[in-house]
Amino acid sequence: MLREAFENVAPYISNLRELRKFVEENENKNPKEIFDLLEEKINSSSGTLKTDFRILLNEFGKIINNRM
Repeated sequence: MLREAFENVAPYISNLRELRKFVEENENKNPKEIFDLLEEKINSSSGTLKTDFRILLNEFGKIINNRM
């Protein structure tokens, strides 16, 4: 689900390399863990990186909600 979310938002992301690395490192974790990690990244980042993680979190949330 995380990779799907990333692929959906990739055209809107400024820090593509950093988000791709995050996805590769965390895509096998459960959705709750991923959600928490994304929130941590948002809180610890600034500028466009913070926005990029927020975009990814929003898309990830949409995918989770659509599948429940």
